[in-house]
Amino acid sequence: ALREYQIKAAFLYNFLKFVDWPSEALPETSDAITICVFGDDPFGEALDFIKDKMVRGRRLAIRRLGPVRDLESCHVLFIGASEEARVPQVMQSLRGSSVLTVGEMERFAEAGGIINFVLEKNKVRFEINLNSAERARLKLSSQLLSLAKVVRQ
Repeated sequence: ALREYQIKAAFLYNFLKFVDWPSEALPETSDAITICVFGDDPFGEALDFIKDKMVRGRRLAIRRLGPVRDLESCHVLFIGASEEARVPQVMQSLRGSSVLTVGEMERFAEAGGIINFVLEKNKVRFEINLNSAERARLKLSSQLLSLAKVVRQ
């Protein structure tokens, strides 16, 4: 499983290169891009490998969050499988904000999540809900979309 999360951490890092946030969510002056992990952290040390790396001229910060608050201060919000029951509440609290939501549970994309990791034949793949991305005013590059299974809900 550790290897699975090393792969997922690398994906999270690479997603940042293919997503454009609106300027109010990621101003020119902002010096960090924040990935938040909500709920139980399945990554262990895997995220520490990408912490403080530079992406698009900004430092990558990692935060682990408890209850549903401060979610809008994240650029990427990873919602672990432990929080499946809270997904509707999280989506509700993020309404109108430009947060890239990433999950790893069945029907996450259908529930309004933007990117969902799925395992296919032991390979990590991902699906993208384009409508959710548009609602969050995030532009996803065609390169990223070409690697994903695209759903519209």
